[in-house]
Amino acid sequence: MDDCLGGHAIYHQVPAFAGADRAMLDLLTVTRGGRLAILELKAGEDLHFPLQGLDYWIRVHWLQQQRSSTGAGELEQNGYFPGISLLPHSPLLYFIVPALRVHPSMDTVLQHLSPKIAWTLIALNEAWRTEPKVIFRKRSGSA
Repeated sequence: MDDCLGGHAIYHQVPAFAGADRAMLDLLTVTRGGRLAILELKAGEDLHFPLQGLDYWIRVHWLQQQRSSTGAGELEQNGYFPGISLLPHSPLLYFIVPALRVHPSMDTVLQHLSPKIAWTLIALNEAWRTEPKVIFRKRSGSA
């Protein structure tokens, strides 16, 4: 799906808290170079998909910025990615959806995200459950 991913732990349904509000990220992993990567998945059209991904990106980025007196980040302190040096760079954000299920507003919304957010839209074939293939891929200017 993406050459920089793979080889490290993938955490499923990761809790993401912001004050009293909580949410569940689909997948959280780290690139081969040590950069956090959020993978948001949808099987069908969803108008809120890009905003949901943005919400999770904000939460993970905030957690990444929280450091203990030893310099360990919040994720490392909670046992995520043991033995891996996580880069201080903001996380990468991946939107993964079947190509025929990309909501028509997706491009418009993604164009308005901050240039500081490196995102990738990966559109899969309709047989993604049994034989996934990337149909097309779009990246932000900072990905």
